Amino acid sequence: MNGGIGLVCFVLTQEYVGKSYWAMTGTLTSMIFAVGITLFGPLGYFIQPWRTLAAAANSSGVLIFLLSVTLPESPRWLYSQGQTERAEEVLQHMALRNGNNANKLILQRVGSAKPGNRDNRRTGVLQLVVHPVLRLRTMVLMYVWYACSLVYYGLTLGASETSGSRFINVSMYGLVELPAYPLCIYFINKNWAGRRKSMSSFLCLAGSACLCTTFVPENAGTLLSLALLGKLMVSAAFNIAYVYSSELYPTVIRNAGLGVCSMSCRVGGILAPFVPSMRALHTSMPFTIFCLSGLSAGCVGLLLPETLNRPAAETLEDLSSPTHSRVLESKALLYEDDNRKSNPK
Repeated sequence: MNGGIGLVCFVLTQEYVGKSYWAMTGTLTSMIFAVGITLFGPLGYFIQPWRTLAAAANSSGVLIFLLSVTLPESPRWLYSQGQTERAEEVLQHMALRNGNNANKLILQRVGSAKPGNRDNRRTGVLQLVVHPVLRLRTMVLMYVWYACSLVYYGLTLGASETSGSRFINVSMYGLVELPAYPLCIYFINKNWAGRRKSMSSFLCLAGSACLCTTFVPENAGTLLSLALLGKLMVSAAFNIAYVYSSELYPTVIRNAGLGVCSMSCRVGGILAPFVPSMRALHTSMPFTIFCLSGLSAGCVGLLLPETLNRPAAETLEDLSSPTHSRVLESKALLYEDDNRKSNPK
C-alpha cells in the first residue's frame, strides 16, 4: 500500500504546482525516501523481529492514507478532463490560502483541445501501447526504472554483506543519498545538462563505480567507498527518472504511465535481493551485474527527448503536436473576474 500511496502522492505534488517547480518538488519528495532508509538502520537495531519491524515501518502508511482524503483533486488533471468548474474551485481555494483575494478565477481553454472533449477522456494503460510516441517512451522508461531499482536496492541490501555493523551500513547507504538531491536540482536545470543527459550520466557513473569495485580487494575500505559512490550516483539517477518521467507523460495519462514504470521498477526490486547471493559464483558477479545494468540504462535513456524549458503536455493531442516542442498551443488562461487580467497557467 505504501508503494501505491508514494507514487500517487508524487504525481499529485507535481500537479499542484507549475512545471517550473517540478524539479524542486520532485526532488524534495524523493529526499524523504532517503531519510526513511537512514532511519531504518536504528529502527532495525531496536526492533529485531522482522515481522514487528515490518509492521512498525508500514504503520505510517495508514495515517497517510487517512489524511489523504482531505487533499483536493489535482486542478491540472481536472482541467485536462474538461472539468473546468471543479478545477476553478480548487484553484480558488489555493489562491485564498496563498493570500490572493481575487473574486473569481475563470479557466478558459485556448487551442485544439476543448473542455469535455471525449478524446481526452479515452485514456488508460492501453494508450501506452497504442500511441506510437508513448509506446517508445514507455519501453525506454520501463528499462531505466528497472535498472535504477535493481542497482539501488541491490546496493542497499548488499550493505549487510559488507564488513562492519549492518545497521550502521544501512544508515550510511541512506545518508549518502542526501548529497545526490542538490546535485540533481543543479544539473537538471542547466541548459547544457538537462534531464536526459543528467540521468544518463548519473547511470553511467553508477555503473562505472560498480565496475571499479571488481578491481579492489573484497575486504578493503575502498570497496565500501566505491559502493557508496555507486549508491550516490544511482540515487541521483532514480530521482531524475521520477521527475523526467512525469514530464514525458501528458496529464491525462501521467499517473498510469508512472504506474507502469513503477511496476517495472518493482521487478528490479524483486530481483535485487538475489543479486548479492551471486557472490557464491564469483566475488565480483553482483557488482558486474550492477555495472552492466547502469551502463546499458544510461545509453538507452539517450533515446528520450529533452523536456527542459518545454511545456508539459496536457492531452495526447499536445503530445503528438509538431509545435509542442516550441510552444504549447492548448493552454489555459486564468482570469480574475474583477479586472479581467489574464496570466498563463
